[in-house]
Amino acid sequence: MAVLVSCGPKPIPGSYQLQFPPQPELRPELLGSCQWRVEYRGTEGGYRQITVTGSTQISVLQEWPTAVLAWPFWPELSLAAGHFNPAGAIFPHDAAGDTISLSWEAGAEAVFYRELENAQGLNEGTNRLPAYFDWRRFRTLIRENGFAALDGDPWLADWKDIAEKTVRSGFRQSYIRKEDRTDGTITIPCDGPWLSASPFKPPEFWAAGGEQTLSLSPRAEVWVCPGGKLSVSSNTWLWVPFPVR
Repeated sequence: MAVLVSCGPKPIPGSYQLQFPPQPELRPELLGSCQWRVEYRGTEGGYRQITVTGSTQISVLQEWPTAVLAWPFWPELSLAAGHFNPAGAIFPHDAAGDTISLSWEAGAEAVFYRELENAQGLNEGTNRLPAYFDWRRFRTLIRENGFAALDGDPWLADWKDIAEKTVRSGFRQSYIRKEDRTDGTITIPCDGPWLSASPFKPPEFWAAGGEQTLSLSPRAEVWVCPGGKLSVSSNTWLWVPFPVR
């Protein structure tokens, strides 16, 4: 008598509960509860975008690794999705059972995934699609070594530039470095605490009227305090008070 033993893959659940990371220090006290703009590739193959205020489930594409992005935002303060750096996940590496665990570290990795997709036209005919990328090895490199090159903050890198280089010539660890920045001095418009858009930067306690030298990117970056939002870049800065609550 023959005994048949199935060694096939376990059934894959159709939907996953999203587990969001805790907000960084002082964010809830200063800004209140956030909403999330979640972006993911659905089972039909196209990207979907939903707004989440509590717990939610999503059904994701199963055929290859995909990125899940979750951008925190506060509409009552006019802090739209995109002002603050996202949390994220790489499916299925961040899935366990019927849960996808989002993290701030994987937010940068998920943005890198999307930038790899956007850069595909730079080198047609290659197979450097993000679905084929060795995400496990990449995570080992960036989390064990790459964060040191970025002073512990992955948002100091230019992930668009890294993705374009990767698509053109393959990935190299030397690409993981801080982008070129320019020191600039600004007059602080409001008392702190000041919170960065990056979840990896601690709060700053600058006082109104003082001058502060910042390392500025060509791209606008956001800082917020109890009174409003400061957008700064190496070219300009803009102060916008919060609406009266």
